[in-house]
Amino acid sequence: MHLNLRKKIPVLDFFLQKTFLHYVWISALYSIMNIFLLWLMIDKFKMPTISASVIVITGTFILRYILFRLTKIM
Repeated sequence: MHLNLRKKIPVLDFFLQKTFLHYVWISALYSIMNIFLLWLMIDKFKMPTISASVIVITGTFILRYILFRLTKIM
């Protein structure tokens, strides 16, 4: 007997869509980049935390939008 999980669990289909998978990898990349850039600017370049946070979060926010547009999620 073949079990079709998509029919048994309808919400599973939502998570297997191409756009959701693109969203996941872009979000993971975004999180890793935020952590790395904040570490770099605060610890290595000795920038004040508030300045580094504003620069990094604004930059990655714009980059995330561009990546979503390029992958046609939005």
